[in-house]
Amino acid sequence: MTGAPSRTMATFIGAMLVILGVIIAAGIAGIMTIDVIRSYASGSMHYTKSHLGATGALRQFVQFGTEEDFLQYRYRLYVAVSDRIAREILEEPDLDRANSYSFLIGGKIHPEDAPGIAWMFRAFEDTALFAPAIEIWRAADREIERLDAFADQVHQDMRAGPLNRDQRDALLREIDAFDRRLIELEDRFAWQLSDVARTVTKIMFWSLGMLAAALAALVVVLGYRMQARLDQAQRAIQDREQRFRDIAEVAGDWIWETDEQQRFSYFSPRLEQVLGIPTTALLGKTRQEVANIEDTPAWRQYVADVEARRPFQNFEYVFRHPDGRVRHMRLNAKPVFDDKGGFHGYRGTGTDITIQVLARREVQEKQALLQTTFEHMAQGIIVFDSDLRVVEFNQRFLDLLRFPSGMFKPGDPLDRFVHYRAKRGDYGDGDSKAHVAARIAQARRFEPRAFEFIHIGGSVLEIHGRPLPDGGFVTTYTDVAERHHAERELTTAKDAAEAANRAKSAFMATMSHELRTPLNVIIGFADLLVDALSSPHDEYARDIRRGGEHLLEIINDILDLTRIEAGKIDLTMELVDTHALVERCLHLLKNHALEAGVTIKNEVPNGTAPIRADHQRLRQIMLNLVGNAIKFSEAGTAVSVRYVETDDTRGLCVVDQGIGIAPDKIDKTFEPFSQLDSGHTRKHGGVGLGLPLVRRFMELHGGTVSIDSRVGEGTTVTVLFPARIEATSEVVSASL
Repeated sequence: MTGAPSRTMATFIGAMLVILGVIIAAGIAGIMTIDVIRSYASGSMHYTKSHLGATGALRQFVQFGTEEDFLQYRYRLYVAVSDRIAREILEEPDLDRANSYSFLIGGKIHPEDAPGIAWMFRAFEDTALFAPAIEIWRAADREIERLDAFADQVHQDMRAGPLNRDQRDALLREIDAFDRRLIELEDRFAWQLSDVARTVTKIMFWSLGMLAAALAALVVVLGYRMQARLDQAQRAIQDREQRFRDIAEVAGDWIWETDEQQRFSYFSPRLEQVLGIPTTALLGKTRQEVANIEDTPAWRQYVADVEARRPFQNFEYVFRHPDGRVRHMRLNAKPVFDDKGGFHGYRGTGTDITIQVLARREVQEKQALLQTTFEHMAQGIIVFDSDLRVVEFNQRFLDLLRFPSGMFKPGDPLDRFVHYRAKRGDYGDGDSKAHVAARIAQARRFEPRAFEFIHIGGSVLEIHGRPLPDGGFVTTYTDVAERHHAERELTTAKDAAEAANRAKSAFMATMSHELRTPLNVIIGFADLLVDALSSPHDEYARDIRRGGEHLLEIINDILDLTRIEAGKIDLTMELVDTHALVERCLHLLKNHALEAGVTIKNEVPNGTAPIRADHQRLRQIMLNLVGNAIKFSEAGTAVSVRYVETDDTRGLCVVDQGIGIAPDKIDKTFEPFSQLDSGHTRKHGGVGLGLPLVRRFMELHGGTVSIDSRVGEGTTVTVLFPARIEATSEVVSASL
């Protein structure tokens, strides 16, 4: 039944191709014709420009008699003359039309259009379509010849002697007459070409329309005949496949068929839903081409069944998906034979068992992982069921309790373990039966328990027992002897470190107090000497005072650090006017800045929101930060103090243009008595207590201090306080 539709389709396609070829040829011919006419029209425009340029130059020659104007006339007339020569060549049938190409190009015809125009002239010059335009072309050429003869005569007259005004006017009127006649001829020629183009266009459209109508009629006739054949074939196909549709509609899995070469010939729609690809991609392939073939007993049995044409049941194999995934499938099938016993393939059902296979593998992998973990745990573990029989235990359990390997096995009752331990003396002296009874009774309560057990060998075991949801319990055994030893050593080391720290703090506090009294005396006497002595001795006294004040600052910083570490500093929290505080700090550091040649600026606006802090400690923080900035700034630079604010913090930042700090050294600046290098220490002084003290004070306030710095560019130090301002004054303990 399929042969007739195929022959009908071939006839239909052949007829369509023939008609389509005719339509395309007609269209191309029409387009080429119109394109040539377009080019010809373009050439006529250049013809007009040529004659107008020539007559214009001739007018100039008549008026002024300049020989250059006459030469310009000859040059301008070349396009029209060249066009005339080309026409004369084409009118001679004995001459090769290729001889006219160069003159057509000289007449401003595009080089690629010249052959088409020459061919069209020879082919259609005597036709009613082109004859009027060609006759106008001839008339224009004759007028050009007369113009050229007239120009030659004028040239001779002008060379013979000058012309009077009346003669020149007469010549100019004659030139105007030539212009009018030529323009009239050129307009008629352009109109005639447009009419030709319109006529060709109409012919082409009518031809294409008639061809299209013929094609439509052929399509209708052939389509009707083909549809009748297809209807017959479709009914036969529907009858043949109806049984498969009935099965496919009621089956939960998919249905498949193979031919006698074991190539897939049919799949029900269910397989496409399972695989997510069109089943057409599998049709024509064998199972070996889409399966991961493994030399397993199941695969060998399948091959044997197929070769023997036997049914097969529950055959499982791995399908290779085109995207690289694999699907696990289970098949059931039976061979198909015709009435004469001829084998026609297999028909069967398929089930996607990927989820079941993966779940089974996952369970197996988890069981293997759990078993490996169970056997290699540092803890000993034993599990009993609700009947107090062993479910599982690991080797570590046997090792910690020093049970002989192979003595116990899963399924043994709890009392066997307890009897063995009682006889060994693990439960102490006394009646072993009583120990066993007590332990069994305790286990039957299935209650959580935890205790330590000192083994006879001296090891300490930490034992935890926990009941299981379905009855039974699990008990873990951990050797904690090393942990106990480490805890004792850690406690001893901690006590020693705390004692050393207290001794250090006491020593530093005592030393600082002992040094402050003589330093105050020295500073006081230095003040008296400055007023009493004259130069240069008063300067020596000032050096003594500055040195004493610097040493006193260091001692005060040390005392503050020791107080913080001892938890003996209390903060009095209040709302601090940041602008006023910064102003006072900069005033105190004014002389220090002048000596360093550094400008200090208060960029905190007056009326800025207050900061909740301890006024004295905030002042100390700003003196430390601004003093550091001045110390590490070069002369001629500036140090600025600015206000910063976020959603939940308020604070100040000190910005300098000093030497900067390498990013990897910033954390080191917060360590007490730390300097970045000895060169900085010698050049700028200090013992490394300023920033550590600032950090400790900020931590007491619940705030933060951060540094942003680049070597050679400067440093910005920012201190941020919590933005809360619930109270105007309160005392906060600094105990850490």
